[in-house]
Amino acid sequence: MNFVRNLVWWLFFIATAVCMQTLAPSLDVFVVGIFILLQERDYKNMFWLLPLFVLLQEGMGTRLFGGVIVWYAAVIIFFKIGQWLFEVKNFLFVFLLSSCLIAPYYAINWLMALLQNLAFSPRDTLDRALIQALFLPFAWISFALTRHLTMQADGSGQQ
Repeated sequence: MNFVRNLVWWLFFIATAVCMQTLAPSLDVFVVGIFILLQERDYKNMFWLLPLFVLLQEGMGTRLFGGVIVWYAAVIIFFKIGQWLFEVKNFLFVFLLSSCLIAPYYAINWLMALLQNLAFSPRDTLDRALIQALFLPFAWISFALTRHLTMQADGSGQQ
């Protein structure tokens, strides 16, 4: 039953993330899923969800081609560095992490634009990075709450 509940929640997350990114293409909602997977240390599900997130992100075309893999690698690296210093399951950690991700967000967009010979707008990229940083903590808290409530629905207190 727990497997089915977990699968249904991830399908709900993916559908919601796709809808949110359709409404606001500059956001990367799948990063919230990566945060949740890393916080739960759920590497088994990360094994199939991370490639799915990359394929969906590349298919939707909301980021420059090829930058998604580098972006997700930066998210994972920053998360792993931050977990040495902070408790990972609180709002402050996610807020600080999303603030620190502004620099790699900007750098990866600049690098990919340079490599693909595309126009790069520093102001637009910085605005998108700031919106992403402000969005992540609040999206994380709402998704983490629904995840917690869904996984605790049987009342046993175990996930």
